[in-house]
Amino acid sequence: MDPAGRWQNLPSGPSLKHLTDPSYGIPREQQKPALQELTRAHVESFNYAVREGLSHAVAYEKTAGLPFLLLYSMACDMLF
Repeated sequence: MDPAGRWQNLPSGPSLKHLTDPSYGIPREQQKPALQELTRAHVESFNYAVREGLSHAVAYEKTAGLPFLLLYSMACDMLF
């Protein structure tokens, strides 16, 4: 195959066909390993913040005397 030939049948613009697919947004039974590795750090960071980070913030608030609502709002800003 001619290397230049593969560039001739490209679409002329973007398409939303995959976004309008009824199965869009539904996770597959088995996800692709490369995608899992790419997002692993973000997922683990979020899980840490939810599971342990908030309890550390509460413990810090008790020792530092900062208002809990201030720390809670800072934690929410980090998560969302």
